[in-house]
Amino acid sequence: MTYQFDGYNYFVKLEKGEQLVSSLTQLVKDEQLSGAWLSGLGAALSVELGYYDLDTKEYLWKHIDETLEITGLTGNVAWHEGEPALHIHGSFSDRDMRGFGGHVKELVVGGTCEVFLHLKQGSDKLKRKKDPDTGLNLLDIA
Repeated sequence: MTYQFDGYNYFVKLEKGEQLVSSLTQLVKDEQLSGAWLSGLGAALSVELGYYDLDTKEYLWKHIDETLEITGLTGNVAWHEGEPALHIHGSFSDRDMRGFGGHVKELVVGGTCEVFLHLKQGSDKLKRKKDPDTGLNLLDIA
């Protein structure tokens, strides 16, 4: 992974074989980012996607082990219990141009993955807090 910082934003390039979520988590730790919004695109060799069932309050996970186009990544970076908490959703297409998407648990980069991180200003960290109604760790911005 390589990146540039322009004073407000990070421009990140991941190489084939790198893991998206773990690489970005390490960047957040190393640079002590207080929070950010992210977007990205590229290709994946494999991805683990989830669908959150509000009734059972559990994720349903599916591992897809094939080369895919990343047609879009969007999400944010916050902190939960002292650790970075990345919330990323992705849309993908296969070789037949069929599209699908979900919550990205992890993704192995194909040719490349290019990510834009727009930083939250200020030193106070954006945080997540458990929501008893949904069972999710939601942004704590009240």
